[in-house]
Amino acid sequence: MLIRTEHLCRTYKNGNNEVKALSDVELNIDKGEYVAIVGSSGSGKSTLMNILGMLDLPDKGEYYFENNNVRFLSDKKLSEIRNEKIGFIFQSFNLINGMTVLENVSLPLLYRGVPLSKRNKIAKEALKTVGLENRLTHKPSELSGGQQQRVAIARAIAADPEVILADEPCGNLDSKSGKEIMDMLSRLNKSGKTVILITHDENAAKRAGRIIRVADGTVTEENKKAVP
Repeated sequence: MLIRTEHLCRTYKNGNNEVKALSDVELNIDKGEYVAIVGSSGSGKSTLMNILGMLDLPDKGEYYFENNNVRFLSDKKLSEIRNEKIGFIFQSFNLINGMTVLENVSLPLLYRGVPLSKRNKIAKEALKTVGLENRLTHKPSELSGGQQQRVAIARAIAADPEVILADEPCGNLDSKSGKEIMDMLSRLNKSGKTVILITHDENAAKRAGRIIRVADGTVTEENKKAVP
C-alpha cells in the first residue's frame, strides 16, 4: 500500500468560527494506480491534496506513506519525501518567471544536490519527453499556457518521483491543451507512475482507473472501474 489514511480530519479557524475542511476521511491508494479525487469548490479536495502531498498535516487521524506515519516524520524528512517521491503539477503552473525553462525543470534536482551537468542532462530528457526540447532558454512568459503546463510536468518527472500529484492541471487551459496534458498523465501512469488527479472536471476524472468523490469534507463514493 503506497498511501493510507485513517479517520483524517482537518479544521481551520476563520475568525471565531471553525471550518471543518475534512472529516473522518479514509482512503487507500496502491502503487501504480491512477486515481481521480473529484469534488466541487469547497468540498475539501484541495485540503486533502495538501495533506497527501505533505504540504499540510491533519489535526486528527493518521496518514501513512509507504507504511510510514507522516505525523512522526521530521520537517527535514518531509521535505526529502516531497522532493524525491512526489512530483507536483499545479493549476497555476508555479514556474519561476525569472528562470529559463531548463532552470525551472532542473530546480528540484538542485535542491537534491545533483551536479549541474547531470541535472541539466536529466532536465533536457524530461523536456524532450513533453516535446519542449527546443524551448530550453525560453522564459515561462514566452510560452503558451499549455506549454507552461508541459514544463511543469517535465519538472515533476525530472526527479523520477513515485507519485504524480496533479491539482486541476487543465484548469487554465483550452480544451486542446487540456487533452494533451491528460494524455501525458495517462502515459505517465502506464509507465508505472502513481497518478493522483485532483479535479472538479468529470470528463478528466473518467481518464482515471478509480474515482473518489469528496463532498463537505468527507469521502462520499468510490467508483472502481477498469482502465480503458
